[in-house]
Amino acid sequence: MPTHPRCWHTGSFLRLNESTGPCLPAIFHREGGRKADHRSNHGNENITGMKKIEAIIKPFKLEEVKDALHEIGIEGMTVTEVKGFGRQKGHTEIYRGSEYTVDFLPKIKIEIVLTDTKASEAIVAIVKAAKTGKIGDGKIFVSTVSEAIRIRTEEKGDAAV
Repeated sequence: MPTHPRCWHTGSFLRLNESTGPCLPAIFHREGGRKADHRSNHGNENITGMKKIEAIIKPFKLEEVKDALHEIGIEGMTVTEVKGFGRQKGHTEIYRGSEYTVDFLPKIKIEIVLTDTKASEAIVAIVKAAKTGKIGDGKIFVSTVSEAIRIRTEEKGDAAV
């Protein structure tokens, strides 16, 4: 009788996935009628942690940031034109003799999902390229991504990014 691996988290037997080996992260096992979140990769070494980097920068710094990321091997990104304010709090402008308060300033939001190993290198590159030393340079937010799936090929994890 063949032995099947067990999940360390739930103790239940794992179903084998022919293409990747035992069980992928975030697969749910039935346990007593409820779902138990399954976080182990069960020896599937090609799965690593992933991070999402969101950088809010000044619009004229986009090309410099893009070039800096390209130099370290990061090709893909999502870029969105956004408006907002922080400590800068906007400014006033005079248009046709009248003074107007501009609360929301134009910014660029860059989103990148990459492996943990590349995240710190990408953050350093973004800071170096986007920094002017003046108020309003922007912010970088880093969050953990539990799963990524390429729709066309159905690749998962770091292979999808």
